[in-house]
Amino acid sequence: ADIKDCILEPLSFPESPGPTTVPSDAVHLPCMFCEQLYKVAEKDGLIKHMIIEHKLVIADVKLIANFRSYVLYWKKRFSEQPITEFCSVIKTNSEAPEEQQENYFFLCDVLPEDRVLREELQQERLRIILEQQQCERSDTSFQRLCMFCDEEFKGNRSILFKHMKEEHSFNVGLPDNLVYCNEFLDVLQRKLDNLQCLYCEKIFRNKSTLKDHMRKKQHRKIKAQNQEYDRFYIINYLELGKNWETVQSEDDREFRDNNEEDWSDWEELPVFAVCLFCDKQADTNEKLLCHMKVCIPGVS
Repeated sequence: ADIKDCILEPLSFPESPGPTTVPSDAVHLPCMFCEQLYKVAEKDGLIKHMIIEHKLVIADVKLIANFRSYVLYWKKRFSEQPITEFCSVIKTNSEAPEEQQENYFFLCDVLPEDRVLREELQQERLRIILEQQQCERSDTSFQRLCMFCDEEFKGNRSILFKHMKEEHSFNVGLPDNLVYCNEFLDVLQRKLDNLQCLYCEKIFRNKSTLKDHMRKKQHRKIKAQNQEYDRFYIINYLELGKNWETVQSEDDREFRDNNEEDWSDWEELPVFAVCLFCDKQADTNEKLLCHMKVCIPGVS
């Protein structure tokens, strides 16, 4: 029996690669009401500023595909018309004296203009992502070391992923479903360099212990529930506000519903036994045996 024991498969790590430099993003986020500017990485600071200083609350910020474009759009609109034309007004401390009450403005996609803006930003992001994905799929200048051995791969990215799947049993899905592939591999490499299991995400004391853990526990995959990986899979960009888990649960529910509908009118037909000597059928063995005793002398 030529059965390969996957627990004994080789799983080794190369030496840590040199540090990679990430260019800083000089684009700033402007406040919708004043001249205050924030770096893109300081988005939460801008949101806090607009809540405290300008009493504006934006709903579902994490679902906005391009927050800077969203801010720029509403900055222009608020300069054209009063904010009350667009936002619901929420009064705090309504039972307190009037001087202690405050009005907050709530901007959300209940407003048709806001909903259309969010959908347009989502479609534009999807277009950009698909272009990026197609560029990576057809790229033949890819060059990278395997994370688990010292072998280098050149050409198309699919060659590396095929190698990791076949030689190290490490599978992240179809390469064609990935985008920002190099950044994705950088994230995985940093985790391994930090002695972190890619699946259970526990930290280990050295590479040897980590290697043995991933091999013996079969932790040769990423933790799908870690939202850090969502940006690297196309499925997470397809519908506004839906990631792969939401889409998958909807697909499963539709499959179950269709199954119930398809089988609801199915009726089981009775099973008949056939006589060994003629075409007579009976729905039980006892009835058929009685027939054979009468029909064929000597049968007991």
